[in-house]
Amino acid sequence: MGPLKTLCGLVVAVLVLSGCGGGGSSSVASVADSPPGAPASSGSTSSPPTTPPPSSGGSSPPPSGGGSAPPPPPATGSAKLTWTAPTTNSDGSAITGLAGYHIHYGTTAASLTNTVDITNPATLTYVVANLQAGTWYFAVTAYTNTGIESSQSNVGKKTIT
Repeated sequence: MGPLKTLCGLVVAVLVLSGCGGGGSSSVASVADSPPGAPASSGSTSSPPTTPPPSSGGSSPPPSGGGSAPPPPPATGSAKLTWTAPTTNSDGSAITGLAGYHIHYGTTAASLTNTVDITNPATLTYVVANLQAGTWYFAVTAYTNTGIESSQSNVGKKTIT
């Protein structure tokens, strides 16, 4: 596998919650609040429900199709992840051919079954959007243009309400 495997686990070693109650001090990677579909900046995790305007008192026909409104969509939120690019391999040599990162996430720390491929090694922030309510776990790996992938960083978590 090569020396990158060990080093990148050290470089993106700590995922810490930032801005949502689990914060820490200096971290290499972090998970923070961000609105769904927003650029990589912090904010709230979901929008408040909207209510229709009050009726003007006129008589309108009842809605067709059974008369009941569909249930509201499930609550969703997002998590902003940031990390620091690795610069050296575990043997101390300079990393060459860094090609990008994989963000691994899921609903248990032991099963990070979703993956996002970041193909630009200069990208050091990403917002994972449309997360359903619950606790989500995240880790980052780095990979080279020859296909060598690092160990996962420590796992961070975020609860979407």
